[in-house]
Amino acid sequence: MFYNKYNKLKLILFVGLAALVWGCKKDFLEVVPKGVAVATKTSDYELLLNDRSLNVINMASQIVMSDELAGFNPSYSVGTGISLVSDQKAFEYQDDIYLSGDNTSELTILERQLYSYNKIINEVMGSKEGNDAKKKALRAEALAGRAWVHFMMVNYYGKPYHAATAASDMGIPLVKVADVTETNFTRSSVQDAYDLIIADLTEAIPNLPAQIIARQRMSKAAAEAILGKVYVNMQQFDKALPLFTASINHLSGSSVPIGLYDYNGAFSVGGVFYPVNPITGPNRFNLAIDKEVLYIKQFINLYSYFFSAFPVHPQTAALFTKADLRLNFFSNAPFPLTAPAFPKGMLRSYGRYSNAGISVPDIYLLKAECESRTGDLSAAVTDLVAFRKTRMDKNVANAANIPTDIASDKIALTKYILEERIREYATQGERWWDMRRLSVDETYKSTVAMVHHIYDASGNIIKSIPLKPERLTFRFPPYIMNANTTITQNP
Repeated sequence: MFYNKYNKLKLILFVGLAALVWGCKKDFLEVVPKGVAVATKTSDYELLLNDRSLNVINMASQIVMSDELAGFNPSYSVGTGISLVSDQKAFEYQDDIYLSGDNTSELTILERQLYSYNKIINEVMGSKEGNDAKKKALRAEALAGRAWVHFMMVNYYGKPYHAATAASDMGIPLVKVADVTETNFTRSSVQDAYDLIIADLTEAIPNLPAQIIARQRMSKAAAEAILGKVYVNMQQFDKALPLFTASINHLSGSSVPIGLYDYNGAFSVGGVFYPVNPITGPNRFNLAIDKEVLYIKQFINLYSYFFSAFPVHPQTAALFTKADLRLNFFSNAPFPLTAPAFPKGMLRSYGRYSNAGISVPDIYLLKAECESRTGDLSAAVTDLVAFRKTRMDKNVANAANIPTDIASDKIALTKYILEERIREYATQGERWWDMRRLSVDETYKSTVAMVHHIYDASGNIIKSIPLKPERLTFRFPPYIMNANTTITQNP
């Protein structure tokens, strides 16, 4: 796998099952097993799937690269309002966001997860004691997990999917074996990556459990949603729609609470998000018990916690009406609260961490988008209004309704749904993936703002940073390039 020697050593330790049990108190990187255990039983491979590192993302630069954000100069410094130097460089759309001395990036934990998934895929059917049905189910989870990792990676390091060029556009190395000694890697095409992702999910879904037993484990509903998102990226909305429908139908077969929160109750006295802390906002930081998380890949997002350098810009703030209860996740006050309010209506996000896995609102909104895109405007409006009723103040008449002129126009309705996705996911990083897919969509590419502005305390734009099309794709960080000389770098 393409790592430096330090990461290879950690991966060798990673196969020690003593470090992989879900209930252990320390992170697996903090535990050094006395010996290297070899997985032999079917139950050993289930322990691998229960490893909590499979449900964590440690870097997510796309959060600050999204076009709904602005820079706020009074907080625009590392340690004050910005968490990492790489975040500042990412917001500024610099070609290389990682320094030569950095040894971690988005690739780091994705590759570790890929190692585990490949180990299970290639070995579990030969394991001892378990029955074939159990082995197939575990292998299916790993196949879907591998597909999710490859999907993330190709959307970081490959160009946005475009049917006319995908077969020649550089994608990612497709790793299908658990071999830490492998160092010779070449990049497949974007099309090859999507073909493998689809093949893995198509094979996995029939053997995945219909019952959702835990957010940390892959389910049929989660895999169907992932495959639906793959087809959305390929602009094959007719293929995506039935997958989102099936995923929603499978939500009811869950042994843990899964569904949409009605914010009217959630923000009321006794509700799950009540009371709202004036500094950190609503208490929505434990994604492991969050009803709207179907498949957890958690990232501790400091920009939706208290850091103030990247508020939503005035145009994003204007998308919300006063009846929108999602405004409870925003504050007009920078941190610390003694600072003056943001100018021009800009808002700081707080009260939430981010899920890079599968969330229930994403499924509903993508389903509505697919309905609109395929011409079923009535179904799209029905689904969208039903969703908005969980977000808008029920005491405000018609707050959830869609204006008639928009509801009857396919392009206008699709744009409205895309805006609804911004309202739902502002500061969460989801917008970046939409920006990528929309950038190659001739009808909707104009909805992507290819610039970041930095404002001063008075609301003046002091710097504008254009987003070059090349930077819709990440460059591989220096430590990866130095350790893997056969990898071709992105422009």
